[in-house]
Amino acid sequence: MPDWHLIDHDPDRGVRKYIAAGDEADSVTIRTEIDDHAVIARNRELQKDGFDRRADMWHAASIPTSVMYEWLSKFGVNAWNPAHADAVKKLLNSSDYRWCKVKHIIL
Repeated sequence: MPDWHLIDHDPDRGVRKYIAAGDEADSVTIRTEIDDHAVIARNRELQKDGFDRRADMWHAASIPTSVMYEWLSKFGVNAWNPAHADAVKKLLNSSDYRWCKVKHIIL
């Protein structure tokens, strides 16, 4: 069993990266863990804050990676594809995924 060492932690995104010696000489293995609960908790906290609707831009959502995979497999929606922007907005505005938004807004 490898001896894993934490090399990076981003609490806002719930991401932790670990490194360990690989099975072959001069190799390493990197493992990434994603905690969706951290993203959801952060989104809910940010929903409590107000924001200036007159601003040109504002942070609208933080979508956990597992949700992006779910959208891709269930609905064929790729959150990274600009051509799918309307479908992403529709999903974010749905009651099932409104917790991905960081503000109480309709996109």
